[in-house]
Amino acid sequence: MLFTDVEGSTKLLREIGDVYASALSEHRRVLRSAFSAHNGVEVDTQGDAFFVAFARASDAVGAVVDAQRGLAGGPIRVRMGLHTGEPRLTEEGYVGLDVHKGARIAAVGHGGQVLLSSATRMLVDAEARDLGPHRLKDLSAPERIYQLEIHGLPSDFPPLKTLDAGSTNLPASRTSFVGRAEELEAIDGLLSDPGCRLLTLLGPGGVGKTRLALEAAGRRLDRYQHGVHFVPLASVASPDFLAPAMAESLQFPVDGAHSEFSAQDQLLDFLSERSTLLVLDNFEHLVEGSELLSLVIERAPRVEMMATSRERLGVQSEWVFDVEGLHVSGNGGGDGAVGLFVERARQADAAFSLSDDERPHAARICRLVYGMPLGIELAAAWVSMLSCAEIADEIERNIGFLSTTARDVPERHRSLRAAFDQSWRLLTDEQRDVFQRLSVFRGSFTRDAAAAVAGADLRLLFELSAKSLVRRLDLGRYELHELLRQYAADKLGADAPGYGAAMERHARFYVALLDSRRSDLLGPRMAAARDELRPEVDNLRTAVEWAAVHWGDDEARAAFDSLNVFLWMHSWFEGAEIFERISDLLDGSTSPKGVSALVYQTALASSLGYDELSEKVAFECLPQVRELDWARELGKCLLTLGIYATHRDVYPEAVAFLEEAEGLTRATGDPIEYPATLSWLGFVRLLTGDLVGARVAFQTGYDVSTENGSPLLRAYLVTKLGLLADAEGDFVSAMEFHKQGHDLFTSVGDVGGTGYTLSRSSMSAYCLGDYPEATRLGRAGFEAFSAVNHRWGVISALCRMGFAAVGLGEFDEARQHLGRALELGQQSQAQSLVLHALSGAGVLLAREGDTTRAAQILLFSLNHPGLPASYRMAAQPALDALEAELPPEDFAIAREAAATAELEELVESVRRDLAR
Repeated sequence: MLFTDVEGSTKLLREIGDVYASALSEHRRVLRSAFSAHNGVEVDTQGDAFFVAFARASDAVGAVVDAQRGLAGGPIRVRMGLHTGEPRLTEEGYVGLDVHKGARIAAVGHGGQVLLSSATRMLVDAEARDLGPHRLKDLSAPERIYQLEIHGLPSDFPPLKTLDAGSTNLPASRTSFVGRAEELEAIDGLLSDPGCRLLTLLGPGGVGKTRLALEAAGRRLDRYQHGVHFVPLASVASPDFLAPAMAESLQFPVDGAHSEFSAQDQLLDFLSERSTLLVLDNFEHLVEGSELLSLVIERAPRVEMMATSRERLGVQSEWVFDVEGLHVSGNGGGDGAVGLFVERARQADAAFSLSDDERPHAARICRLVYGMPLGIELAAAWVSMLSCAEIADEIERNIGFLSTTARDVPERHRSLRAAFDQSWRLLTDEQRDVFQRLSVFRGSFTRDAAAAVAGADLRLLFELSAKSLVRRLDLGRYELHELLRQYAADKLGADAPGYGAAMERHARFYVALLDSRRSDLLGPRMAAARDELRPEVDNLRTAVEWAAVHWGDDEARAAFDSLNVFLWMHSWFEGAEIFERISDLLDGSTSPKGVSALVYQTALASSLGYDELSEKVAFECLPQVRELDWARELGKCLLTLGIYATHRDVYPEAVAFLEEAEGLTRATGDPIEYPATLSWLGFVRLLTGDLVGARVAFQTGYDVSTENGSPLLRAYLVTKLGLLADAEGDFVSAMEFHKQGHDLFTSVGDVGGTGYTLSRSSMSAYCLGDYPEATRLGRAGFEAFSAVNHRWGVISALCRMGFAAVGLGEFDEARQHLGRALELGQQSQAQSLVLHALSGAGVLLAREGDTTRAAQILLFSLNHPGLPASYRMAAQPALDALEAELPPEDFAIAREAAATAELEELVESVRRDLAR
C-alpha cells in the first residue's frame, strides 16, 4: 500500500499563487503515470493525497522511484509511505490497522522522502537506510522505519515527525557509520544490565567515541519513555555549568529568577520522574563535577547515562567500556577500518576505487593510525592527490600530515595533533614529564622498565591509563598508542638533554636485561628466557641501536653479542634484519663498530640459506676483523664463509674456513659458534664422504651442547647424527635420531628446526619403503621451512616430497615437486640440492619407463662429486636396477651421455622433460 501527500500545500499555495493549480495537476499526472506503469490501483484520492494498492512490493517501489524522479525540480514535494499488509475490503474501501499504519508512516516523512515499513523492507531488494524504531500516533508498538535511497535524488532529511521527535535531540549523522558491530552489541548488553546506570566510553581523542555513542544511543530510542538526549560538553567551561548544560539539552527551563532551588536541584527534581538516556559527550575536562552524576543515579532511578571521555570519571557507579580503533587484518579484506577508509575516500574523490594492488597499502594506513576513525578519515582526504602507498609513507614520516581544513569540523578534530593537544592540556607537569619519557619505548613495556627508564611509578601509570594515554595490556604490560607515542616523542625531542638522558637509561636497562638472561638463553632454560624476551624485541633493537651509535667500540660490541645470543634463539631472519639496520646506522664497513654489526648480520643471514650479497659482505669484513684482531668476530666471519662455501658446494674452501673457525671458537669458548662450527664441519665431511671425520665433529658438538645444557644446539647436532646414519644405510637409527631432534626442537618451539627433522625423516622413511609416511613427513617439513622462510630447507623438502610421490606412483605430483626444486636450486646456486632433485627425476623417469634417459640422469647425478652420500642412497637402488635391466649396449650409451653432459644443460633439459 502506498500513501502520498504534498508537503506544506497551504504554504505552497500562498507562495506560488495561481500557478499552484497547474502544478498540482502536473503532480497528479506524474504520479498516476508512475502508478499505472507499475500496475498500481488507485484506491482513494483526497485533495492532494493518494492511496494506491499494488500486488507486489517491488512494483510499489518502482512506482515511487519513477514518481519522485518525475517530480524532481518542480515546486511540489511529495512525502510517500509504503507498508505491506492485509487490509479488509468493505463497501467503504480498504480498512484495518495496516491501512492506518501505512498512512501514519507517510505522515511522519518530509517532501521528497520515501519511507518503508519493516514489512515492506523485507520484501524488496533496494537500498534503504535504517532510521530505527519510531512511535507513531495511535499505534501502541514502535515501528522500525526505513528510508528508500534513490540514486541522484536528495537523501538527507530532517528527523521524522514521530512521537519521539520531542523526546530526543540526537544530532543527525553527517556521514555513514561503518563497522563496530561487536562494540554496539557489547554496549547494548551493558546498558541492558540493571546495575549499569553510568557507562563511560573511554578512549583517546579521535578513536570514535562520540560517533559510537550516538549510534548506540540511536538504537535504544524505543527503550525510554522520555527519549534519548545528547548533551554536548566540549564548550562547557567548568563543572559549575554542567547542570545548566544538561537542562538545556533536555529542554528543561531552569528558573534562576524566582526559584529558591539551585539549577542542580531543579534538574534532579525534573529527572526524578523521567525515563531517559543521557549521552554526555566529551566529559574529560569536567571530571571534578562527576558528583552530579552520582546524584542522578541516587535520585532519578529511571535515568541512565552514557559518557564519552578521555579520562575515567572516577565515581563508584561508573562502568567503563574501552574504545579502541577499528579492526585491521593482514590485507584489509572485509575490515571496518579499510571499509571506512574507502567510504571517506569516495567522498574526497568520487572516482576512487580500491584496487587489489592498493588494498594492502590502505590496510597499512589503517594500521599506522591504529584503526582510529579520525586518523583514517584525515588520511582518506588525500586520495585525490596521493596514492595509498604515498599516504602511508607520509604518515610514517610526520604525524602532522594528518590534518584537514574542512570548515565544519570542530577545531579539536582538525588534526590528530589537535586532538592530542586537548589531552596534553589536561595533564599535570609531572604527568607530562613521564608521558614524554615513556615515548622512548617501542611497543609494550613492563612496570619495572617504566620505573627505571621514565620514572613512572604505579600511581602515574594508573593516572595516564585513566586518561587514555597509556594502555594496560595482558600479563602486566603497558603501551602507548603509536600515534600518541609520536606526539609525546615530539614533545620530548624539543628537550635535547632530556631526550638523550631518557634514551641512555632505556639502552642501559635493556642491554642489562639481555646480559641477565644470557646464561638462561644458553642453557636448559633457553625457551623460557627466549619467550620472556620476545615481547621486548622492539625495545631491545632500539636499545642496541642507541648503544651502537653512542657507546664506545667495546661496549657496543658487547651489546651486539648479547643481542645476538637472544636473536639466534629467537629468529635468524629477524636477527639479520635488525643487524642490517644497525650496520646502516653505522655506515657499514666505514667504522669498526659497523664492521662488527655486519659480521653479526651476515652470520645470522647465512643460517637461512645461500645469499650472494651477504657472502660478498662477509668476504669484505674478513680482512678488517683480522686487522682489528677481534677473535669473536673473526670466528663468526669464518663460520659464515664456511657455511656459504658449503651452500655453493665448494667443499675444500668450506673446510679451510670451518677448520680455522673451529680453532678460534673453541679458544674463545663461544657457546653458540663452537658447536655450530662443529656441526657445519661435520656436515661438509659427510658431503665429501669422510664419514669418520663427520662422526668426530658431530659427536664432539653434541657433547659440548649437552654439557652446556642447550636443547636447541643439541637438537641440531642430533639431527646431523641422523644424517650420518642415513649415509651409513642405517635408516632405522636415522629415524630415531631425527625423532629425538624433532622432540627437542618442538620442546623449544623452533619451527625451522622441526622442518629439518621432518624433511630428513621423510628421506629415511622413503629408503625404508614407507612411502605414505615419507609423503606426510615431507609435506610437514615443507610447511615448517616455508613458515620461517628457510630457502635451503624448502628446496630439500621439495626433493623429499618428489621422491615420496614417485614411491606412491603419483607421477604428476612428483614432476611438480622436482621441477620446482630444480628451479629454486639453480636460483640459490645450491649444487648439492640440484643434484638431489636430478637424481629424483631419474628415479621418476625409470618408473615411467624412459629407462635410457633415466640411466643417463642417474649416472650423472650419483657420480657427481657434489652429491652428498646422504643424498645418494635414495636413488642408488634405482640405478642398480637399471644396470641389471638394460642391455649392456644401452647402459653404455647412457654412461657415455652422462660423461659428456654439462650440469646446467642437463638441468634445463630435465626441467623441460618434467614440464611436459
